[in-house]
Amino acid sequence: GGLRDREHTYSWYDPDPTTNGGEPGTPDGGTCGGDIDCDTHSFVQAVNAEGLCGADDWRLPSSRELLSIVANDRFEPAVDGAYFPSTRSARYWSSSARAFSGTAWYVFFDFGSTNSSYKYYAWHVRLVRAGW
Repeated sequence: GGLRDREHTYSWYDPDPTTNGGEPGTPDGGTCGGDIDCDTHSFVQAVNAEGLCGADDWRLPSSRELLSIVANDRFEPAVDGAYFPSTRSARYWSSSARAFSGTAWYVFFDFGSTNSSYKYYAWHVRLVRAGW
């Protein structure tokens, strides 16, 4: 339950034209609880407003960052459960948009594959801080 429920899904949405690949995506297209829109932008804003772990600089990871936690010796999910508990064998959005296509990249933690999807689909989200 709550803001960070592992069952919640979010559509990909980024209103910033300098980072959204020419297409902002779909606001409020996922399924989540609480008083926020169920899209990636609103989720990031809500987590930062909450001050999760005393920080307000959480963000959606790039596809490269998200792929960096894939454990190629594991599957369903393809991550180390000791470091990333509660990870679902599901699709997780990245911040990486494909230019002028209406799609963005995700990582599918079944076997650690990656692909792009239309932004109106509702996938899971994992946030990061700092970066590459």
